[in-house]
Amino acid sequence: MKLKNLFYMLLALPLVFAACDEPVDEPVNPQPGDEPKTKLTLTSDATMEFTAIGGEGVITYTLENAVEGTELTATCEADWVLDLAVAETVTFTVPENEATEARESKVVVAYGELSFEVAVKQAGKNDAPKAPEFNLTSDEVMEFTQDNAYGLITFEIVNPVAGASVTAKSNSAWVKNFAVRQANGEIAFEVEANTGAAREAEITATYGMLEFMVTVKQAEYVAPAPELIIDSANNEFEYEGGNGEIEFHVKNAVEGVEATASTAAEWIKIDSCSNGIVAYTVALNDVEAMREASIDIVYGDLKQEVKIKQYFKGYDPNVTYATFNIIEVRATATSSNTWDLILFEEDPILGEMFTRISVKLPEANGFYITEGTYSMADGSILRNNSNVETTGNSYYRYNGSGAAITDATLTMNIDKENEKAHFYGKFNTADGEYTFEWNGAVDGFMYEDLGDAGITNWSDFYIYSQWSDCKYIVGEASGVKVEFYLHKLGGSASDAIAAGTYTVGDWEYETTRDYIENTSKINNVNLQNGGTITISEVAEGYKFAFDVTDKNGTEWKGTYVGPITTK
Repeated sequence: MKLKNLFYMLLALPLVFAACDEPVDEPVNPQPGDEPKTKLTLTSDATMEFTAIGGEGVITYTLENAVEGTELTATCEADWVLDLAVAETVTFTVPENEATEARESKVVVAYGELSFEVAVKQAGKNDAPKAPEFNLTSDEVMEFTQDNAYGLITFEIVNPVAGASVTAKSNSAWVKNFAVRQANGEIAFEVEANTGAAREAEITATYGMLEFMVTVKQAEYVAPAPELIIDSANNEFEYEGGNGEIEFHVKNAVEGVEATASTAAEWIKIDSCSNGIVAYTVALNDVEAMREASIDIVYGDLKQEVKIKQYFKGYDPNVTYATFNIIEVRATATSSNTWDLILFEEDPILGEMFTRISVKLPEANGFYITEGTYSMADGSILRNNSNVETTGNSYYRYNGSGAAITDATLTMNIDKENEKAHFYGKFNTADGEYTFEWNGAVDGFMYEDLGDAGITNWSDFYIYSQWSDCKYIVGEASGVKVEFYLHKLGGSASDAIAAGTYTVGDWEYETTRDYIENTSKINNVNLQNGGTITISEVAEGYKFAFDVTDKNGTEWKGTYVGPITTK
């Protein structure tokens, strides 16, 4: 075989074997545009200005996705821009300008086909450079509470100096951690919490040779107010009574101040109050009614009230029992010997309600509810047989509806010296049993026995309002309020009270005589026709003497001597 043919056979062998192998994927060549793009960005000012003296210039930039073999260049056509060098930044020098005219050029920074320009300007020798200004734009005095806080000072720089930086410092260590954001015109700082007396510090901010000062004031440390907190209490007892405890603690306690506990209830005894525990004893309940009282825990000016409830012997859990939280009591006479005792209760959700207890008095007394025990069983508390509120007698009213009282007891004690009434009792309706207790003043109560002279112990006597022929005169005494409409024929509002005798009578559309209107009242009860009021002028001012009878048939007498003011 010829050598030439052998050469061609050997050359063909790889092709034969290649045809027998599995096909091989050919490499994919990158397509145009798939390569990451190179990006050149100027990050310093696009214009750099120099005074006639000259100075150093620094241009900063960023270069993304650099291409191997490509170099960054910086060029300038001006021969007065010297020492142009390229590294992580582009630097150059501007020498002193000896000429009187200003001059300007530009530095071109390029990377391949990418580039940016920076204008370089220099003032002439005779151009006076503008003086820089460093001005405070926030308050000169900054005040802080005792707590840890952060402050912010703002400023402005006019005619900035190339390369100059703002700095800040304090003359006190408690004003610290300064952060200057020159581009934003801000200086942030921290004020430590104060644990002593009020204090001041000075912050000094500088810019080259310029500076300003800010005064920082911080309030003195005041200990947080104490808090009296009830943690737990066993406050319900069976009729036998027993021992109880109230656990409490004081937050932010003050050294030397101790908690105390007390109660106005005779059936509760405070045994001790120490180490956050009030120990007390509840006595046997020998009254056939639930009772409720409170234990007051006091710490300095703070007070917490803990309610204590005790059931009675024979208490039935299937019956609704409730205790009235009475906020006001009003007594109103409805006949010569019958009074309504109105108990006003404050409900936290429903607001003010009332219950009426109608008390029948002995025939010999019609001026006030005498001491003693009253009950529906003996007839001294009147039953509302019609179950209608407006017909009178004892009635329970609650949340817009009500019910007749089917049974009731009332024990009354009078403290005439202090003008208070202490009473307690219970009443029943078809739905439940309710207990009540009150110790305080009662509107409409009489606290003194009226002799033959009648009412004389006046606390006030005045003209409340007046019209052309009528003066509305009000007198207030112990447990009594009188309201007289005094009509004078031909009188006017500017006239003084006219002396004379006035008889109680019907109201007239046009006054034809001197009279006292029978809608005048004593303790909220209208007068009936008959009776007189005699008025005379005396050295002390006026003398009012009246002898009248109200609609209930109760006769009222009284005398007032003294001035009469107008309110």
